[in-house]
Amino acid sequence: MDSLNSSDRAKKSQPEPLVRHLHLTPALVLAAQHESISISELVMVLRLNGLGGDRACRKLIHRLHRLNFLVIEVGKRDDRREKSVRISPETRKILAELRAYLESMQL
Repeated sequence: MDSLNSSDRAKKSQPEPLVRHLHLTPALVLAAQHESISISELVMVLRLNGLGGDRACRKLIHRLHRLNFLVIEVGKRDDRREKSVRISPETRKILAELRAYLESMQL
């Protein structure tokens, strides 16, 4: 009845990395625009752009860090407790794929 065997089904069910993380794209774009800012500043940027409240934005930043989309470093400013955030090479790759995908659609 089903022409796909289990290994083919497993391959079909795995979405592409670009589509799998599409819901994170707005946060990644905002982080890329504000390269090397503190976590508190990035939280404020995310909040001002409607991505949630303080707690939700902090959780989003830590989720992006766990997924290796953000790199969190010890701050280089006066207050060493404040950590800085920058995007990872993986994020640059995903954003480049997104740009190529949108260009291929000729929007």
